[in-house]
Amino acid sequence: MVRRGILPFLVVFMILISSLTTTVTAQEESSESEHFNYHTIASLGDSTLGSDPTGYRGPFASIHAANLMGLDYYEGAVGGDRSWTLIEAGRHTTIAENYSEGTLVTIMIGAWDFIDSDAQIVKGDYSFIANLEENMTIILDALTESNIDVLAWNLPNMSFLPFLTQIFPTEKHVYFTEASILWADALNRLADSYGDSVQVFDLLNASDDLLQNQEARTISGNEVTAPPVMCDKNCIMIDSLHPTSVGQGLLANYMMEAINEKFPSPDGDYPLLSQDELVALADFDSSSEEISKQTIEGDLTQACFDWTNTGYRDMYLTVTIDGEDVEIPSYVGFNTEVCRQATHVMYTGSRVINVVTDITNNLTLNDFFAIWGKNLSTTQVMDYEVGEGDSLSLIIDLVEYQGDWENIPIEGVISIEIIYESAEVAEDPVENSDSVPGFPAIFTLISILVAVVISRKDS
Repeated sequence: MVRRGILPFLVVFMILISSLTTTVTAQEESSESEHFNYHTIASLGDSTLGSDPTGYRGPFASIHAANLMGLDYYEGAVGGDRSWTLIEAGRHTTIAENYSEGTLVTIMIGAWDFIDSDAQIVKGDYSFIANLEENMTIILDALTESNIDVLAWNLPNMSFLPFLTQIFPTEKHVYFTEASILWADALNRLADSYGDSVQVFDLLNASDDLLQNQEARTISGNEVTAPPVMCDKNCIMIDSLHPTSVGQGLLANYMMEAINEKFPSPDGDYPLLSQDELVALADFDSSSEEISKQTIEGDLTQACFDWTNTGYRDMYLTVTIDGEDVEIPSYVGFNTEVCRQATHVMYTGSRVINVVTDITNNLTLNDFFAIWGKNLSTTQVMDYEVGEGDSLSLIIDLVEYQGDWENIPIEGVISIEIIYESAEVAEDPVENSDSVPGFPAIFTLISILVAVVISRKDS
């Protein structure tokens, strides 16, 4: 028989034991829940994470991660993707519908959103970030609803991106830095709202470390060259937009450290690429890397070329039909049936034609229209033929062009305006009486002034 004085003690003791058992179980469950098991890594975003037909820019960091983690890999990243083109193409829903728990998506999107908004950014207008955040929310919602985990990359300091620094003078670069930080902050807040399912890989600080810390980019005693120098083997950047193969390898190790911290394996830390593996991605034994112009043989509208050492410059094109701007689609001559995911003579984006400079052919505006599949002559533009009373003018760098329309030069040209006006519109002055100088003229003037500043800066 249990003595009455001992009974209360036993009851309390049993409660404590029960409570302790529950606590231990909860801790074990919590500890278990902090580990992640995966079978697949899937990439989303632009060509930094996918789309390299030549092999000069791969393997990508996400492929390295899949190999190091022993996982399957799905490449959903597509060169040139903006946040909105990714959504329109349904690349996020393709992954959400075909994958579920056990999938880790690596996504970096927004670089092209930045580039498209460059003219606003240098004025301190960062409103595009709200649209980028809204689009990222749509993407993350679809993925997390399928129980997919996400490692979202923020962007590097875009003021170090050669593509932008070649266009804008030094005093404008600070705006890209500020915008990069604002996007990093916005992405952190967004990721926090999804709990453990969405984590951020801080590419902003990782890239700063690579660029500013010589030791971080030194492999077995060999230094990988940082921008603004670009080359195909031993530099961080292969061109004005993309990392090299060794650049991807260096980034992969930063990403693996983030995965080990944010999505730890129950079996311990995943390995990083070794020094020997990183060296194999470069070619430090080569004495020099010759950069020579490439030649496109045959029909420019059909020819492809190796863009390993290419450079680009911007040319602004506006086509106006009866006062209305014609939308020039992105990737004219890019990702065509002939040249999939390769730069194909020229490509476009937000009024800008990126003209490839490292080729020997004398490209003309006519080549661009031929690739676009549109008409351009003194008697026709697009589907509009010049009839009686109609007018068609071509303005190059604010001066009306009087030369041969069969061979319109673009070497060194900054802006081109093609203006068609039908007789009916010309006879109705009331309709255009309140018109003011539009975006094309203003933007052209700004572009020319910027070019003058850069020219004086370089001279």
